[in-house]
Order: sequence, then C-alpha cells, then structure tokens
Amino acid sequence: MKKTITLISTMFACITMQARMDLTIETTPGELKNVMTQEQIQNVEDLTLTGGMNKEDFYFIRDQLVKLKSINMKQIEVDTIPVNALFGKELETIVLPIHIKYIDENALNTNARIYLTGPYPKRAAYIGGISFILSNDNIYCKKTENGIFSSDGKILYEAFENYKLYFEEGLEIIETYAFVNVGVRDYRFPKTLKVIKEKAFYNLDWLIPVSFMDYSDPTIIMKAKEPPVLGENAFVMSDEQYCEYPLSVPEGCIEIYRNADPQWKIFRIREGDQPQGIESVSTPNLSITRSGNSWILNGEKNISKIEIFSTIGALIFSSKCNDTQVEIPMGKTSEVVYARVLYADNTTEVIKLIK
Repeated sequence: MKKTITLISTMFACITMQARMDLTIETTPGELKNVMTQEQIQNVEDLTLTGGMNKEDFYFIRDQLVKLKSINMKQIEVDTIPVNALFGKELETIVLPIHIKYIDENALNTNARIYLTGPYPKRAAYIGGISFILSNDNIYCKKTENGIFSSDGKILYEAFENYKLYFEEGLEIIETYAFVNVGVRDYRFPKTLKVIKEKAFYNLDWLIPVSFMDYSDPTIIMKAKEPPVLGENAFVMSDEQYCEYPLSVPEGCIEIYRNADPQWKIFRIREGDQPQGIESVSTPNLSITRSGNSWILNGEKNISKIEIFSTIGALIFSSKCNDTQVEIPMGKTSEVVYARVLYADNTTEVIKLIK
C-alpha cells in the first residue's frame, strides 16, 4: 500500500511539473521575476504573458528562463522591445505584442519564428536576421513576394532580400529601414510612389559586375514623373562608388529629379534604358541571328570593330575584326546591351541587342 501511494505521488508530481511547463502569467512592469516561483523559472517552456512589461522583464526572460522555447506577448502592454532584449536566446516561437511601437537594435537576434500580430512597428536598422511572419489574425499588414506592406498596399515596411524587385502600382510610401543590407540589380518603383522616408535604403549595395561573362546592369527605376519626397539620408550606400550607377526616370524628367532634392544628384540620372554616351540607336543595316549563346552579326561591308555597352554606358566588351560577320558572346550579360559597330569605311551604327 505504501509503495502504491509513493508511486501515485511520483506520478502526480510529474503531471504537476509538466503542467508548469506551460504557463499563463499576468504581470506588471518590472515584476515578472517576483510573480514566478523558482520552479517555474527553472522549468517553463511555453510562456504566455498578459499585463505590462519593461526592459527589466525582457532581460530576466533572456537570462533566467533557461528552458523557455516559446513566448506569447500578444496581450502585453509595452511600447519598446529594448536593445538586445532576446539576443542569442534559443527560442522556437515569439509572438509580438499587438501594440508594440518600437523594436531596438538586436532585440530579436534569434532564430525563432517571430509573429507580428499588430501594425508594423518602428524599428532600428538591425533588429535580427529573420523576417516577420504575419499572424493569421493580423488585419494591419499583408505579405507579398516582395515584402511586408500595410494592408492596403500603400506602405512598404520591409523589403525581402532579392536582387530583383518589381513593386506594383498603389505603393505610396517606403518606410525607414525598408531596405537593409540589400544588393541591387533591378529595382522598379511605381508611378504612385510619393515618399521615401529617412534611411529607407540603408547600406545599399550595388552588385558590381566583375567581367563581361558575369555582367548584369544594376539599376533603380522610378516611374513617377513627380519625384518622391525624400527623408533625411534616404539613401545610405555601402561604399562610395554608387554614383557610378544609374537612376532611371521617365522621359523629360531628368532635370525635375535633379532639382527636386540634392539627394537625387548622387545618382547618374538618365531616361529609360539607353546608355549615356550613345546618342541614338540605329535601324540595323545588318542581320542579327543567334547561335547557341552568341549573337551573330552579318553585314554587307567589312566590320572593323565591335564595342558592347551596358545600359549605363559602361564599355564591357571590345573586339577588333576585319570581316562581314562577327560573333558576340552573350555570356551572363543583362537582358539589354548596346553594340556600336564600326565599319572599315569609317561609318558607324549602334544597335540594341536583347536576349
């Protein structure tokens, strides 16, 4: 009988311990450490909090709840998740407070799945390395293949890391730190874009070509005829060479952009995709065919030289020849390049080559 009672007591203790792994606690700012028992602190794995919190509570969670795997703070009242709040914490799931207003530096630097339940908060540049997941009941934001937007699509909060991003009409505002540590090949913004906030493009990197066989023209295309209003330091680049790369604007809008805000002048502003240094594109007087991964140019007169330009006017390939037929390797060029054909009789024409 005594043995049976001992066994039942042990089983009850195990069940009790298991129940304490999943806790719901109401707390007030700075008091979480006082409302939890030592046993709860040592063993809780799934924690749901209500009430209020402050930075002391976040650091207590980070440093003392050693077995914690999941934390739900949806109903917590707190304005800011502080610096390094959950830095390095090995969590599986974090549910953010619905009314959170600001997330500070490295606050969520963890591998957890992080659920956004309310409006997208203001944030520091580097809050963690993982994009938010929108909770099923989030009515404030929407996610597309390009990033996280306001539910009506008018505000871009977070652009996903992709070297090609084409944004749909209806986008009006790009928020602070929407682009952080991104590499540009081809970014296209719609006619409806009106505002680019301070540091919206932060540590922007141009994916610079290293050779003709590995070439792609980096470019930003603005379709709005009225230049978007720029916040302070709207474009923060990762190096000092960005002025060598273009900003494409609608026809007739170069001076409008240059005069709208000095920040636009850091770009080489151009119209469309025709490179600078090439005044006009000819109607070809020679035939253009494809053979494998090359263009074949056939003319009626001898060609003495071929020069291939990117859409920003950079010379990326040049070859002397003395024949009516010339082969130009496509390699990994961008979709559009320009060929200046110099003939033996000193005449010239420029043609546009499209993959």
